[in-house]
Amino acid sequence: MKRHIYIAIIGITILSSGCKDYLDTEPYSFNTVENLYKTPQDAEIGLTGCYSILNATNVQGTGFGESFTVKMPIMLNAGTDELVTQDGFTDPNYAPFGTAEVSSQNETIRNNWFFLFAGINRCNYLLENIEKANVPSPRRQEIIGEARFLRGLLYFYLATFYGGVPVYEASQQDPKAQRSKLESVYQLILADFNNAYQNLPNRAGIEGRANKWSAAGYLAKVYTYLGSCNENAVGKSLNYPLNSFDWVNKTEMYANAKSITDEIIAESGYELTKNYSYLFRETTKSQLAEESLFSIQSKTNSANGNYNLWLFWQIPIGSSVAGGGYGWFRPTGELFFKYNNADERRKNNLTLYVDPQGQKENIEGINYFIPLPCTDPLNGNYCVGKFRYRDPISKSISNGTAWSDADVPLLRFADILLLNAEAKYYTGDEAGARSRLKEVRYRSNPTAIDVLTTAYLKANFIDELLDERSRELCFEGWRRIDLIRFGKYESAINSLTDYLGSWNRIVPLLKSNVKPYKIWFPIPKTEIELSPIDQNPKY
Repeated sequence: MKRHIYIAIIGITILSSGCKDYLDTEPYSFNTVENLYKTPQDAEIGLTGCYSILNATNVQGTGFGESFTVKMPIMLNAGTDELVTQDGFTDPNYAPFGTAEVSSQNETIRNNWFFLFAGINRCNYLLENIEKANVPSPRRQEIIGEARFLRGLLYFYLATFYGGVPVYEASQQDPKAQRSKLESVYQLILADFNNAYQNLPNRAGIEGRANKWSAAGYLAKVYTYLGSCNENAVGKSLNYPLNSFDWVNKTEMYANAKSITDEIIAESGYELTKNYSYLFRETTKSQLAEESLFSIQSKTNSANGNYNLWLFWQIPIGSSVAGGGYGWFRPTGELFFKYNNADERRKNNLTLYVDPQGQKENIEGINYFIPLPCTDPLNGNYCVGKFRYRDPISKSISNGTAWSDADVPLLRFADILLLNAEAKYYTGDEAGARSRLKEVRYRSNPTAIDVLTTAYLKANFIDELLDERSRELCFEGWRRIDLIRFGKYESAINSLTDYLGSWNRIVPLLKSNVKPYKIWFPIPKTEIELSPIDQNPKY
């Protein structure tokens, strides 16, 4: 862990937050440790540096988008019953995630670990030094709450990726610190999110910042994650105590999840925005703000590099002239058939290519090419269509039209409704739980809601819940986590065919690689050599 020491202190370029939003600024560098945190503005600048890790393209010249810019979405989505590697795509830093072939020497794994701990160290340094900056109340408590929210967020993703990890609450890290048990990691995560929940306002004063309900939403995520992992004995067969969930009180977790999601639904002011597709367009940020409890803000300023790159797999394939992407990862045929023909979400989420000579739609004065509709997943152009770039001719971006300034939704109100349904079910209210599912799918086609409810009905509520989560949230970073926490990671992948979709031909390779221990990614080999720390079982 030596490489993380002082990562937030010396030589890191971070961004001033004096403007309307936290990325639309010029770079700012601290020259020496002694210059840090003397004024309230210094504290705001330090906090901006904490946020910038979420969408950083590199840290200290290391990596290429191992944050939410490029590679974390791949880590969270690929190699599931929704998304597989495009047959013939062999880049060693990307492709293995879609075929369950990730090793401890994978560069993406190494840099992701580095990115997340670098962000944690930035948060710790701010928390240690906030008092020196003489920030008046209540802003001081808010800065602490935001930093703790971000630290909790980064630890949440570390814990879901790798299991138990070293726990640091100070910037002066012990280079030989060992991995902590999951119980200790989640104690810190819950404490951090609770602090943010208690101290942040209902809405942040700066665009792109966390608020009270962002923290409440992630508390709900943690409660349901822990409750379901205990309920389904996740990882128990591995006999690896460090990653055990035996300590979890699932009854308490689901009671907490119901309480906090009830409060979010009743009091937060967030809602389902009317048009589902507007959640995933570059320029419809006001609609996203109605529903997203927390999004990562993006810009295309080449000076700060905080853009996102949906083009690798999250937008329809096609010519860059039409705002098309590469299709490195492709949806399974099974996902196509999860949708009833009356469900409008399928038309948005699963498409064919964009044609430069094709039709356009105008959204709030901005043109978007309309991808060809997919009626058969055996079509070789079958691809992810959920996110969309606008017509490149309307862009004026120094880095080129590939870079996107679209905000990335991490937690939507629709997810809160689905988490509430889950919590209702596990606290004895199955009727209320099923009503929540109906509420989520109603938006997709109000006139056909009874058709959809009948078509999607399953006797086992959890099976229906998981299908609805997939239909609503596909490609948004939750499927791998969901399959694992419900104990269905292997069975869902093994249920895939090699013939239902054009890209299912790679499914036999994915099936051959899926093993019980792959619910965790490997600890990077470099970290084991530096510390040393324990590797996850079987790697």
